Amino acid sequence: MDVYLPGPGSQIHDLNPSAFPPVGLFWTVEIPESGVAVELGAGSASLQATNVAVLDYGNIGNALFGGGPLPIPATVSFKVVWSGVNQRVNIRNTDPVYGGFAGEFVRNSAQMEWTATVGGLTLVSDPISTSSSLFAEIGQERNGSFFP
Repeated sequence: MDVYLPGPGSQIHDLNPSAFPPVGLFWTVEIPESGVAVELGAGSASLQATNVAVLDYGNIGNALFGGGPLPIPATVSFKVVWSGVNQRVNIRNTDPVYGGFAGEFVRNSAQMEWTATVGGLTLVSDPISTSSSLFAEIGQERNGSFFP
């Protein structure tokens, strides 16, 4: 999660679970199965986590390249809810250059709320009921060794 000053402001927090230097898959964290629910046919899903340990690098440059102050330990909690069916999209690419890929996706809408705590500072979004999205999508894909 990135936090900026209001308006065209500067980035003041870069919260992510990766340590510097990033190695392998980064900007990801495992979520317990109990925090994930998906009903692809209905176009609905939810993702929820509480008190996930992350680091605040201040800005993305420090997170990717280092050179800034040491990151500050932080935690984030969030809830994301996807709903509706605006469009169903099926994609299949058998080109061996890309290793093969197939997916079934539902374009819909999403809402989110979150909190973050960095030191003695707590940042809180507006309630999920006030949130909206311009684009949202859920789906399932197969690639690599899982692609027939």
